[in-house]
Amino acid sequence: MTINSMSFLIFFLGIAIVYYLPFLKKYQWAVLLAASYLFYFFTGTDNFIYILVTTVTTHVSARMLGKKNNQQAEWLKVQKGSRTKEETAQYKARIKSEKNRIVFFDIVVNIGLLIFVKYSNFFIFNINRILTVESSVELKALNILVPLGISYYTLQSIGYVLDVSKGKTQPEGNVFKTALFVSYFPQITQGPIGRFDKLAPQLFGAHGFSWQNLSSGCQRILWGFFKKTVIADRMNPFVDEIFLNFDQHSGFTLFLGCVYFSIQAYADFSAYMDIAAGYSQILGIGLEENFKRPFFSQSLAEYWRRWHITLSSWFRDYLFYPLSLSAPAVKLSRIGRKYLPARIAKLVPSVYAMFIVWFATGFWHDASWRYILWGIANGTIMISSMCLSEQFKTWKQKLHIREENKFWQLFRRLRTFLLISLLKVFPAASSTGNSLRILKRIVTDFRIEFSYQAWFPGLIKNYLAYILFGLVLFLMVSIRQEKEHFRVHMERKSFVYRWCLYLVLLCAILSFGMFGTELSGGFEYAQY
Repeated sequence: MTINSMSFLIFFLGIAIVYYLPFLKKYQWAVLLAASYLFYFFTGTDNFIYILVTTVTTHVSARMLGKKNNQQAEWLKVQKGSRTKEETAQYKARIKSEKNRIVFFDIVVNIGLLIFVKYSNFFIFNINRILTVESSVELKALNILVPLGISYYTLQSIGYVLDVSKGKTQPEGNVFKTALFVSYFPQITQGPIGRFDKLAPQLFGAHGFSWQNLSSGCQRILWGFFKKTVIADRMNPFVDEIFLNFDQHSGFTLFLGCVYFSIQAYADFSAYMDIAAGYSQILGIGLEENFKRPFFSQSLAEYWRRWHITLSSWFRDYLFYPLSLSAPAVKLSRIGRKYLPARIAKLVPSVYAMFIVWFATGFWHDASWRYILWGIANGTIMISSMCLSEQFKTWKQKLHIREENKFWQLFRRLRTFLLISLLKVFPAASSTGNSLRILKRIVTDFRIEFSYQAWFPGLIKNYLAYILFGLVLFLMVSIRQEKEHFRVHMERKSFVYRWCLYLVLLCAILSFGMFGTELSGGFEYAQY
C-alpha cells in the first residue's frame, strides 16, 4: 500500500475521521501510532522486529543519556566552587566517556541491523569473489526482505540519540511516543528525515480541525499526484527502454537518457514529498521541506543544499562536522601543513570528512559499487571545486565575469544541470558494468541526431505531448516559487480563480496521467 494508492486514500480518510473526534483530542498521538503500525502491518509482519528493535534501543539510549546529562548538571550545580578545574574536567571526561559508550551501543545495534538487512548480500558477493579466486569456498546469498523505510528511520533515530547526547533536546519518557517518532506513517517510506525537536512536538500535541490545513493539504497532494502521474510515470517506460537497451542507442541518446532520468527522478521523489506533506498538513503536522528547486542550482554544492535537504543536512551535522574535527583530521592537517601550501592545508580536514561522507552517501543509497562510484564522483567534484576556488576567482577576474551577470548565472545553472544528469548514469544503469559501458559510449559515440527515435526512443507521440505539458507547468510553478512561495501567491487570488485552477489540474491528472492497477505506480526512492 503506497501513499498514492486508492487503498491509502481510503485508509487515510478513516484515520483522519477518527483523529479529529473531539473526545480523542488528547490522544491524537495514539491514533497516529496505531495508524503507523497498521500501515506498517500492511507491508508485511516480518518487518516489525526491526522497527521494534530500533524503537526500544532508541528510547532506552535516549533515556540513559538524559540521565547522564541531568547527573552532570546536578553535580556541577552542587559542587560549584568546591572542586578544582582538574576535578571538574575529570568528571566531565568520565561522563562523556559513559555517554559515548551508550551512543556507540545504539549506533552499532541500529547500523548493524541496517547492514544486515540491506548490505549482507553485497558483502557476501564481494567476499565470494575474493574467495573463489583462491579456493573453492562458496557463500550463498541471504534471502532477506529489506524492511520498509529502514534507511530513513534508522538515520532519524540515531540523529535523535545524538541530539540528546549533546543536550540539544530532552529525551522522551513515553516509549510509545518514541515509537510514533520512529514510525510516523506518511514519512516512513521516503522521509523526510525529521529532527526530534521539530517533529515530535507536532506529533505529540493536540490539533483542532482546520479548513485552511485541509485546503492547503489537498492542494499539495493534488500537485504531487500531477507530478507523479503526468511526468514521472509517463517518462518511466521510455527512460527504462533507453537504459535497458543501451547497446542499441548512440552516446547522444544515452546522454539524453541521463537528462530524462534526472527529471523523472526529481518529479517522482518531490511528488512523494508533496503528497506526504499534504497528508500531514491535513493532520496539522508540518514536515520539513526536502526540495528547493534543485535544478536552479549554480553549483553541485548548491544542488545538494536544495536536493534531499534532510539527508544532506543529516550527513553534514552528524558525520561531516564530527569527522572534520576528529583526531585523524587534526593529524592529517598537521601533516598537510608540512607538505602542502597553507591554503590547501587548511582544507585537509574538510577534504578528509567530505570523502568519507560522500562514500557513505553513495553506500546509503544502495548496496552496490555503482552507487559508491556515484557518491565518490560527487565528492571528488565538490572537493576539486573547493580546492580550486581561488583559481576560479582569479580566472573570473581576468575574464571580467561578474557573479550577478544573468547570462553567467544561466550558464552555471545549465552546466550544473548537465553535470548532475551525467552523474545519474550510475543510479540509472542496471549494474556497475553497464554504467561504465554507457559512459564510454557517451564519450566515444556522441553524435547529435535529429530523428524522433534518437530523441525519444519508444515514446508514443501523444505521451510526449502530455509530458511536455506537465514539464512546462512544472517549470512555471518552480519559477514562481523561486520568487515567492506559490501557495502564498495563490492565496491572493480569488476563490473562483483558485478552484478553477485546481479543477484544471485534476482534469489534467485524470486525462494525461498514467495509472496502475490501484491508482499509480510505486516511488523511485522507496527502494532506498
